[in-house]
Amino acid sequence: MDSSVSLVTDVNSRSICVLSTPDSQTVAQGHADFLKAPLNPTHPDDYFFKLYVEGDRLFVKDAENRKLEIDFDENHLDYQRKGHRGKNELISKALGVAKGSKNILDLSVGMGIDSVFLTQLGFSVIGVERSPLLYLLLKEAFAKTQKPELQNYRLYFSDALKFLKDNKNKIVVDAIYFDPMYPHKKKSALPKQEMVVFRDLVGHDDDAAEVLKEALTWPVQRVVVKRPLLAPELMPGVRHAYEGKVVRYDTYVVG
Repeated sequence: MDSSVSLVTDVNSRSICVLSTPDSQTVAQGHADFLKAPLNPTHPDDYFFKLYVEGDRLFVKDAENRKLEIDFDENHLDYQRKGHRGKNELISKALGVAKGSKNILDLSVGMGIDSVFLTQLGFSVIGVERSPLLYLLLKEAFAKTQKPELQNYRLYFSDALKFLKDNKNKIVVDAIYFDPMYPHKKKSALPKQEMVVFRDLVGHDDDAAEVLKEALTWPVQRVVVKRPLLAPELMPGVRHAYEGKVVRYDTYVVG
């Protein structure tokens, strides 16, 4: 994994602290330095997010004590999907598996669910995550996983737009995958605790159209945007739309 890309470590202007057990002080200090956050402050409840470092475990809790932890092997977030259809999966078709697409750039890794699934489908994936807390959780999960298909995953910490501008013609991929956060309806059902924390961490992708516009300038075969089934296109120009029951994959053919 490569974390050489850097940017300002801000989490939607929310306050963060790092809490550790005595045997984890050295590792915790590294995380605190990365986040520019205090380690074991006197009043931890003054902070909205708390990053806990306890032995080989790393997890986040918010002010409501909701927890987010990423573990690809434990699988409680469906990181090991059984019975998938391989190249017949909609996401595989959208990314151009039939056209020889193999190497994918995932611009919004999030909790890694789609990225990990892509590796199960045989794709080689490079991932970008802009949230510093999510990046740390992902980095830890990739370091601990025993899944062979994830051993060569390359994870970068960066804003998607900045990454695209800084790395054009430097990184070779066949297709780009983008799953921007979509504003949820006010009447939608409250999701489980992980999703609540996740949404607070990443916020909305207000620059999603700008990111897509930049992605379309890369020398790739296609750019795929994941959308809620009934949501409008992020930008005009969708060549193919692969529709599932609740989401669809809008494909923009580039080359």
